[in-house]
Amino acid sequence: MKKTWQTIIHGPWAYWVGAIILGVLNLLVLIVRRQPWGVTTNIEHWAEWIGTNLGVLDDQGFTFMGLMTSSGTYLNLGLLLGAFWATLVASQARFRPIRNKKFFFSALIGGLLMGYGARIAYGCNVGALLNGIASSSLTGWIFAIAVFLGTWIGSKLLVKYLL
Repeated sequence: MKKTWQTIIHGPWAYWVGAIILGVLNLLVLIVRRQPWGVTTNIEHWAEWIGTNLGVLDDQGFTFMGLMTSSGTYLNLGLLLGAFWATLVASQARFRPIRNKKFFFSALIGGLLMGYGARIAYGCNVGALLNGIASSSLTGWIFAIAVFLGTWIGSKLLVKYLL
């Protein structure tokens, strides 16, 4: 029993356990919000609000209080804080200085391209993939194939150029 609790708290969990938990949580989000979870839409709204306050964009009609009361804000914050908490509990968090500028800039450019791609694809792996497959949408399955192909190509490029 002690080993079971240690595995639950510190991991590692089997992938199928994580998949079941994610599926149940995704279903609960759909039931409570009455709409699927979209990560990038809320991030876009925050970016538009920041751009408006910096004078870079025309007023999009987003207010700070409106964004703070948005369920998407809390889902996104919960995702980030939950992932951070999970890495701390599993003793997997490592804070290290940046050793190689090439890695830093490749991660920065990759993250920006992923964010841009998620917006032009009308969803990220949560909105387009998980919610797409859960709602029996063909686009969810096409997105899944594209994600696996992109991951395979990206890993080959990573090994060839960065490692």
